Amino acid sequence: MELRDEIVQRAEKLFMKLGIKSVTMDDIARELGISKKTLYQHFDKKDQLVEQVILSHNNESHCKMISIHQHAENALDEIRQMGAYIIDKVKDVSPSVLFDLRKYYRKVWELMTTKQDEHVIGCMKANLLRGIHEGLFRDDMNVEIVARIYAKAAYTIVDELANSSSEFTRRELIRELHDYHVHAIATPKGLKLWQQYVDDIHYKEPITE
Repeated sequence: MELRDEIVQRAEKLFMKLGIKSVTMDDIARELGISKKTLYQHFDKKDQLVEQVILSHNNESHCKMISIHQHAENALDEIRQMGAYIIDKVKDVSPSVLFDLRKYYRKVWELMTTKQDEHVIGCMKANLLRGIHEGLFRDDMNVEIVARIYAKAAYTIVDELANSSSEFTRRELIRELHDYHVHAIATPKGLKLWQQYVDDIHYKEPITE
């Protein structure tokens, strides 16, 4: 792995765990065991590194969603796998990451939301068309509009994830988003199958003794 890629990966882990503003370039250099001078040879300033981390994160998520679409058994299984993936990705993310992006890195935040909007709408349109073809989703909906509604609802969840005092767990938020979405678009056949999927362990909170 090239040093630049390693910098991006290690910086992402620090940002997601501790927040962006609290992590300095000194912290990143120390984490990598390199000099600050070497770090600045790859990234002129922290803003540039933050932007690259977010672009890399978005690209990884988009590739994963495409892979899920290609390998899922059906459109509902795709939604279930998407939910499980999102839960896994956000479980250890500090709420301050989203807060920091919006307040201190507005340009990067706007870039991220624009790209995510494109990716989410594109993936959801493909999922909706697949579900209609499989007889799991209603064929009388406007796919473009429904995909955009889902994307806006997803941003509402993002806002709640950024709220450190939220009364809801992240699993609850993702599960309810998808349960609400499926009940709006599914046929009786689809709802019957979905009821089996919502009991999937990935949507539930871990059982503690």
